[in-house]
Amino acid sequence: MSELAVGQIVKIILGILVVIAVIAGLYFVFKNNILEFFEGLGGVAPPSFWRALL
Repeated sequence: MSELAVGQIVKIILGILVVIAVIAGLYFVFKNNILEFFEGLGGVAPPSFWRALL
């Protein structure tokens, strides 16, 4: 079994924090529009969703 050095542990923790930050950022950007997107799953997404992204 290999040992983890302090530097490796720090990199792992930073990587996890970056992933959490990206997921949180995407959530805050799309939190108002994501339900609108999934309501149109049978066809094309509503035009208001695409206008909101512009």
